[in-house]
Amino acid sequence: MKRTILITGATGNIASYIFPQVVDKGVNVRAFVRSGAKTEHLRKMGVEIFEGDYLDQRSFMAAVNNVDSVLSITPSNSNAVAQASSVTKLSKQAGVKHIIRISAIGAAKDAPTDNGRLHYETDSEIIASGLPYTILRSSFYMQVLLSSAPTIKETGKLYWAMGDGKVGMIDVRDIADCAVSLLLNGGHQNEILSPTGASSISFLEVAKIISTAIKRPIEYVPTQPEDTYEAIKSATGDTWLAEVLRDYSKAYSANWGNYITEDVKKLTGHKARSFQQFTDEVMYPLLVD
Repeated sequence: MKRTILITGATGNIASYIFPQVVDKGVNVRAFVRSGAKTEHLRKMGVEIFEGDYLDQRSFMAAVNNVDSVLSITPSNSNAVAQASSVTKLSKQAGVKHIIRISAIGAAKDAPTDNGRLHYETDSEIIASGLPYTILRSSFYMQVLLSSAPTIKETGKLYWAMGDGKVGMIDVRDIADCAVSLLLNGGHQNEILSPTGASSISFLEVAKIISTAIKRPIEYVPTQPEDTYEAIKSATGDTWLAEVLRDYSKAYSANWGNYITEDVKKLTGHKARSFQQFTDEVMYPLLVD
């Protein structure tokens, strides 16, 4: 009998790289989404779609019933613990054999951001649940920099409140590869892993790599963490998110994310992608006509 896997947060960035790798690999693939409006491409792949809310026990139980492995991805927000807790509790109730959790860099009781503290609470609940687990506390996502592409293209400047800090930023494709390996092959149960990119680099180095790739000068312009807070609050009205991004900026500026691991290779068998590779393959097309 085929194994069945369930992926939550199925319309997000990480999941978008996972589905093409797991369909037609001898497993039944399910997706749990808030709305089915953006899932036609998944349906065409043969993914079974379940719609609902994380806090709606009935809708999530329908999705997780008779599932072997769950990839738990929930959105970062002030209610994140309750949402992830529901996934954990109902997965255990349904008899899931392995829960794989996408956590956050440096998740800890004393993490420098509320997001990190909330993820630590969620991680701790998973560990205490008795479910076999693998927790991925991945570093800063390279794909976050895609939000800067329009400004880079129009002004030749890269504005970030990271100071001179270095960070072992990771390509989301590598996070996806780690998750795929765990979903298809299992293993690494009851482990907490911290995948990073190939090297730890500063945003000054980021600007130089992009400059070389597009053959025109790009300047890194350091801003202040409070500028990040004001910009995010003004753009979204989300005070919680604004505070989290401000606090991450402070931490990264102080080299809190300045480390690398071999966890991508440990999980996938291949080396982590470099920022150069990410620039050439993902960012470059957005910066040139």
